[in-house]
Amino acid sequence: MLSIDSITTIQLVDPAVLSDPHYWAHTHRKSVADRKDGLETETLLAHSRLTLHYYKVYCQKKGMEKVVHDLIEACGFGKEEGQTVYLLFLYAIYLHDLGKINPAYQAKILENEYFCKQYHKGDKSQHSLAGAYLYIDHMYKVVLKNPSEGVCKFLAAFAYCISRHHGKLGNGRGFSELGLWNERYFRSELDSEAFDRIEYDMQQTLHGRTQGNEPLAFYILGRLLYALITGCDYCATQEFMTGQAVEPAVLGEGGVGLKERYDESTLCRSIRSYQKDPTSFSGDPINELRTQMFLEAEKNLLAQPEAHIYYLEAPTGAGKTNMAINLTLRMLEVEPKIRNIVYVFPFNTLVEQTKEALEPYFGKQLAVINSLTPVLMGEDEKEENYDEAWLDHLFHNYPIVLTSHVNFFNALFGCGRNQCFPLLKLCHSVIVLDEIQSYKNGIWREMISFLQCYAKLLHIKIIIMSATLPQLDQMLRTVDAQFVTLIDDPSSYYQHPLFRDRVHLDFSLLEQRQEKITLEELKERVLAFKGRRVLVEFINKRTAQAFYELCKEECNAVLLTGDDNGARRKQVIDRIQQGEKMILIATQVIEAGVNIDMEIGFKDISLPDGEEQFLGRINRSCLLKDGGVAYFFDYDDAKTIYRGDARLQYSIMDPVIRKSLQEKSFDKIYELVFAELLTRTSKANGRNIAYLDQDCVQLNCQDVEKKMELIEPTYQMFIPYQWEELNGYQVWEEFKELCCNREMSYTQRKVELSRLALTMSYFTFTAYDDKKLLGAESFGGYFFIEGGEQFVEDGILDRKTLEKYFGGVIW
Repeated sequence: MLSIDSITTIQLVDPAVLSDPHYWAHTHRKSVADRKDGLETETLLAHSRLTLHYYKVYCQKKGMEKVVHDLIEACGFGKEEGQTVYLLFLYAIYLHDLGKINPAYQAKILENEYFCKQYHKGDKSQHSLAGAYLYIDHMYKVVLKNPSEGVCKFLAAFAYCISRHHGKLGNGRGFSELGLWNERYFRSELDSEAFDRIEYDMQQTLHGRTQGNEPLAFYILGRLLYALITGCDYCATQEFMTGQAVEPAVLGEGGVGLKERYDESTLCRSIRSYQKDPTSFSGDPINELRTQMFLEAEKNLLAQPEAHIYYLEAPTGAGKTNMAINLTLRMLEVEPKIRNIVYVFPFNTLVEQTKEALEPYFGKQLAVINSLTPVLMGEDEKEENYDEAWLDHLFHNYPIVLTSHVNFFNALFGCGRNQCFPLLKLCHSVIVLDEIQSYKNGIWREMISFLQCYAKLLHIKIIIMSATLPQLDQMLRTVDAQFVTLIDDPSSYYQHPLFRDRVHLDFSLLEQRQEKITLEELKERVLAFKGRRVLVEFINKRTAQAFYELCKEECNAVLLTGDDNGARRKQVIDRIQQGEKMILIATQVIEAGVNIDMEIGFKDISLPDGEEQFLGRINRSCLLKDGGVAYFFDYDDAKTIYRGDARLQYSIMDPVIRKSLQEKSFDKIYELVFAELLTRTSKANGRNIAYLDQDCVQLNCQDVEKKMELIEPTYQMFIPYQWEELNGYQVWEEFKELCCNREMSYTQRKVELSRLALTMSYFTFTAYDDKKLLGAESFGGYFFIEGGEQFVEDGILDRKTLEKYFGGVIW
C-alpha cells in the first residue's frame, strides 16, 4: 500500500514545466508602498510541494490516508487498481495549480515580466480548467497504462475537482465546457490524439453508473478531494503570505486532560458514587433516574465501540447534555484515533445553553461557530493574528466545536470552498446531533443514507439524541454502518411516574367542537390561570401577536417568537427562571431545549414531535406535587406551516396518535411516518431516491446540495429602532462603514463584521419574498427598512403594520 511515509521518499514525477523557476504560483508585497523592491515570489514548484506537505499534515493529524484508502476500496477497487487511483488522488492535490503556466496568468495576475511578451491581448488568464487538462495529460504519461473504464472515471472526477478549485462545485454532468478551452499555451503540448482522448474522458466517464453502495462513496471521495485541494492550497498560500505554518487543532490522544477535569467534577463524582453503591444515594428520585440512564448509555457505548451511529433517546429533563459530554469522552478513550468533537444543534439557543454546560470542562479548547458568535482572536490583535483567526474560523480549526445544523450540512453537501473546509475536521471525529427530529422531514431517508456512509468511511462516530428520536436506519435500503441503541428500553423511563405523570394531557378543547376555537374563548381559558406560570404556544407568528394584543391589558403577558433578538429572549427566560408569574405567548421557538419550567400549557396542535417537545417545558423540574397540565387546541392549519411534512397526517386529532403521545410510544408514530416517506421516495417521479445515486455517480454536487437543503432561502430585513442603549441607525452606519473600509485587510474586516453580527441581529428580521421588499435599500445582504420605530415597539415586531407598509405578506 502506498503510504504517506513512502511519499516522502518516492519522488512524484514532475512535469518538466513545473520545475521551471520562471513560473510563479504567488507574489506578495510586504506593504502597498513596496511596489518594486518589496515583491516576494513563490515558484510553482515550491507551492505544489507545500500543498502536498499539508496533505501529509492532515494524514498525520487526522488519519486522512486511511480515510482515502477506505473510500477508494468502498468504490469497488481491488488492491492494484486501488493503488493507481490513490496515486491519481495524490497527483490531483500536487498538480492542482499546474494551469498557472498560462502566460496570461503569469503576466496579468502575477505581474511576471518574463511572460509579458508571451501572450496575446485578450488571452484568458484563468488556470483551473486548463490545469484539469494538464493533470490528465501528465497522468497518461507517467501513471496510466491501458486504464480501465473505472479508473478513467475517477481520473475525470479528480480533474473536475481541479477545474473547480477556485470556484464552486457544480454538476459533473455539465463538464462539457472542457471542450471549449483551446488556449495555445497548453494545447500545443498535446498531440491531437491525446487531446481527443482527454476530451472524451472528461465528457463521457462522469455520465456512467456504478453498482451497489458505490455511488455515495464516489460522491464523498470527490468532495473530500475538493476539500483537500482547496484546504491544502489555502494553508500553503497562507504560509507563504504570512510566514506562519498552519496546524490542524486536535485533542490529545484519548482526550487527555478533558476526561480528568470532567471526572473530577461534583456531578460526575456523585454518579460514580452511585455506580459503586446505589444504596448510598441520597439525592432526589429524579436524579437517581438520570443517573441510571447515564450509566446505561455509557455501558452500552463501551460494550460496542466499533459501532458508527448511536441513538440516545431519553425523556425531556433526563440530562441528555451531561450524558453526551460523558459519551464523547468515553469514545475518546476507546478510539484513540478520534481527535475532534463536534456538537450540532438546530437552534442558536441550544448552542448557547450547551456552551455554558461545556465550558467548565472544555475551557479554551471549545469554540462556537455560528452566525452570531464573533471569530475567536488571540490576545494580540495584529494583522497576522487576524489571518490566523479567520483561517481557524473557516476550517472550524478548534479541538471542540459547537455549530449549527446548517454549517454541518454545508460541510457534507455544500458546493463552495469555505463550506467544504470543515469536512477535513470531521474525519476521525465524534459528532453529537441534537434534536434531529427538527431537521426537514422530507429528506430523512436521504439524510440517513449519507450519514451512515460518512460515518463509516470517514471514521466518524455519530451520537443522535432527542426526547422524540426517529431511528432513521429503518428507512435504509442497505444497512452498511452499525447502529446501536444506548438505552435498551426507553419506555421504561418514559413510563416511570416521575416522567409519565409530570404533565397531565387535556384534550377537552379538541373534543365535540363543530368549529375551531376562537381567540376570545382561548383567552378566557388562559386567564383563569393568570396568577401562575402559563405557556401558550401558537404555530403562527401573526396569531401569537394577535393573542398577545388581546391579553396584555389584563395580565402579565409576554410575547416571544422567532422575531425576537437573542438579548430579549434571554431576558424573558431569565425572568421565568427567577420565578416570575407570567403568561408567555410564544411560537415553536420555545419547543426544543429551551430551559424554562412552566406550570400550565396551552398548545395549538401541529406535529406529534412538537407536542412532546412542548410538554418538556411544563413541570420540567418535576417539582409540582400534582403535576402540570397541558391543554391542546386547534386554531391555525398546520399544513400552512409544515408544508409537505409526512407527520401532518398523524396529528393528535387521531385517537390512535393521541394515545401514542400519552404513552410516549413515538416508535409507533414513526413507523407510520417512515412508511409514508418510503412510499413517497419510491414512486416513479423526481423524488425517487434512485435519483440520489444518479446525482452522486455524476458528481452533480449542485443538485445534491439543493436536495439536502435544510431551510428555504430567506432574505434579511434590517429594521432600525432604539433597543435599550443601542441605536439601530448607528449600528447600520457602522456596518456600512466596515463593509466599505478598504484600509483594513480582508481578514480583519471579516473578523470585525463577525463582532458586529450579534448587535446586527437585534435589528434583523426574516422575509421569504424579496419581491415584496421593492423600494427598500439593499446593501451587504440586507434590506434596510427606513423608519423602524413604526414597526417595532419594546423590541416586538408589529407584523401587521409592516405588511400594510409593503402591501402584502412577506414571510
